[in-house]
Amino acid sequence: MTFLDLLSNKKTTVYALSNLSGVPKTTLTDIASGKADILECSGKTLQSISKCLGVSIEYLLSLEREEAKTLLPEFLNYAIDEYRKAIRKNSLMIDCYSDELNSTINVAEVENLITKEQADRLRARYF
Repeated sequence: MTFLDLLSNKKTTVYALSNLSGVPKTTLTDIASGKADILECSGKTLQSISKCLGVSIEYLLSLEREEAKTLLPEFLNYAIDEYRKAIRKNSLMIDCYSDELNSTINVAEVENLITKEQADRLRARYF
């Protein structure tokens, strides 16, 4: 699970978490995008985030780092975003979005746009 997945599960956003925790939005955005690693955050930042999300600091530190969006094809980023939106909205069509994401991962792998390792990480994260 990534930081973005955790936010999605908690039905919150970077903006809302920033307001509640006092952690700058830019810091949270960098963590969510994979630009910054949560392991590099200060104890105070980790404590604020963990308290607001109701998880332990150890749990935050165990989160997978988000794949940098620049490393994935645009169509795959789109499928991931749509799947996450469907989860947040408790969509009745979640199975359709899941199938679409799985197919998109397969296409990206077969076309050698992502490595087998990246495809396996994405499958483990979302399925």
